Amino acid sequence: MNVGQNLSKSDSNSPVLEICCYSISDVKNAISGGATRVEFCAGQAEGGTTPSYGALLLVKDYLSQIDITVMIRPRGGDFCYSDDEVAQMVADITMVKDLGFNGVVFGALNTDASVDELACQQLVKAAKGLSTTFHRAFDCVAEPKKAATQIEALNITRVLSSGQKNNIEDGLILLLDMQQCFPTIEWLAAGGLREHNILGLLNSGLRHFHSAASTALPSQFDKRYALAMAAAKDLDKELSRLQVSQQQVQQMATILGLNTQ
Repeated sequence: MNVGQNLSKSDSNSPVLEICCYSISDVKNAISGGATRVEFCAGQAEGGTTPSYGALLLVKDYLSQIDITVMIRPRGGDFCYSDDEVAQMVADITMVKDLGFNGVVFGALNTDASVDELACQQLVKAAKGLSTTFHRAFDCVAEPKKAATQIEALNITRVLSSGQKNNIEDGLILLLDMQQCFPTIEWLAAGGLREHNILGLLNSGLRHFHSAASTALPSQFDKRYALAMAAAKDLDKELSRLQVSQQQVQQMATILGLNTQ
């Protein structure tokens, strides 16, 4: 496969369903459900960080079945990165590129909540030949139209956003405005996107969708031995983990017309 090849490339009006995945099981469920693309991450509790080399080695086996973009984020917390952290991100992008993945996901801001153009220029340069996504750091910028202008000038492929609100429904007006004002950017809607609201968002004019599509997976661990977690208010919740639901993915894909067989 050519680096950056888009397996699901279609006309701009065709809906796209990207699923956020944190494990190989998640990737399998996204594929089985009919997703268009996977965003692969580690650090679920931190909102997504760069996956390990070992995880990437295993996940790349699925590149023949679905587009996979990889999160490039060295840590949780804010999106203001030191020179050393940017150098780490560049090295991680090189690794991801060498492994043959389709794209990378990143974002960098200055302390005044503007786009860190110098950092992003380095990341875009390292990612040449890959698709690029500016992640939800965009939802933290002070001036979204100025930020979008900078992102467009950097030739970044898409922006992941909830319209600067906690959920996409509340941020819909801004996201639609961004889509109209900056049509060369793919605006990837995120934030509380599920099967109950995706049709309304599709009808609003959005075409690119990002969802965790997750459900809680109860732990089979014997709780009698979870002494170190005994102080947790909800031990069942503490021991459980989230996993992509094939059923949720399938329902959304069907609504978008992606499951046509």
